[in-house]
Amino acid sequence: MILAGEPNIREVIAFPKTGDGRDLMMDAPAEIDKKQLKELHIKL
Repeated sequence: MILAGEPNIREVIAFPKTGDGRDLMMDAPAEIDKKQLKELHIKL
């Protein structure tokens, strides 16, 4: 923000989010299926 000379952080955020923290371009956060969890060796 300072380096870009912008007074507002919204002007420099690379991937803006909605007011509730969702990224509409990537549909995130999204649910993860069991295959993805197994692939990444994550246990919940």
